[in-house]
Amino acid sequence: MTTTSTDVLEVRAAARRDRRRRQVSYVVYLVSGIVLFLLFWQLLAPPFSSLFVLFPTPIATVAHFGENLLFSEPMMGRFIHACPDLAQDVEFRRGRMSALPDYCFGYTLHLLWTIRNILAAVALGTVIGLGVGLGSLLSPRIADLVTPVAGFFGTLPIFMIAPFFVIWFGIGHPLLATIGVVSFHTTLLMYFFSRRAAQNIPVEIIESALTRGGDRRTMFRWVYLRGTIPEIAGGLRITMGLAWGLGTLVEVMGSQMGGGFLIRMWSHAAGLSEGPTGMISLILFFGVLAVVVDGILVLVIRSFTGWSEAGRRLGL
Repeated sequence: MTTTSTDVLEVRAAARRDRRRRQVSYVVYLVSGIVLFLLFWQLLAPPFSSLFVLFPTPIATVAHFGENLLFSEPMMGRFIHACPDLAQDVEFRRGRMSALPDYCFGYTLHLLWTIRNILAAVALGTVIGLGVGLGSLLSPRIADLVTPVAGFFGTLPIFMIAPFFVIWFGIGHPLLATIGVVSFHTTLLMYFFSRRAAQNIPVEIIESALTRGGDRRTMFRWVYLRGTIPEIAGGLRITMGLAWGLGTLVEVMGSQMGGGFLIRMWSHAAGLSEGPTGMISLILFFGVLAVVVDGILVLVIRSFTGWSEAGRRLGL
């Protein structure tokens, strides 16, 4: 029995139909989950509910975020701003920073500060973690030296290590504290992800390459490097998702700048209606931001790993 061009076209058409069904199902499930989440949230937050003070309605949360994004009256009233350099040069008039521009009293600069720090820390930790992890494949001595140390710190909860960085750098250096914690955690995770990805390469592929005369560098370039990319990419998504919560937590503990600082500021007004609304709106922002960044990562990873089964699954 021979395979004709018609058979090949039918198989490809069936594969395309199956892919479209999976994509439609994914969108339907995603939209349904969002709708159910909003309905459940709304049920917790009606005015007659005892949880109304703690759970503002979704509309009130989004409205609060929009009203305070560029300029915030409560922040100006509390003399909280995001322009410390400008504040040194302005004139205080009757106890108010009237000379500061309005954008200094909004959420925007604080949120951009947090986003920049977390992305920079993840990039730094990824480069170091992958560099050491993949380098250990070329030199086993690196693995013998690094793995015990990484294993020790990897068993410690990162939430126990985070206060150490905050105390070490102090509230005067929030940039170093945030980048230190996130990059340290990212380095550990990416090191272990790269090592585990190399271990998960099928033995048959490694033996075949060795049989064909592959040396250490050739094996690294054509087997380990290419074979570990899909799994490392999945680990990067996990690391990126954890980084948003970890970086924000560091700012909540001691920073005087950033989204975590804003959450701490509103926590002091928890007895007022605007306190929970402010906290939940900022938490919701970071949740949406994490989903958006993860979606961008999926598109980038899909373009590099479409040849692999893991890459095709990312594309649904």
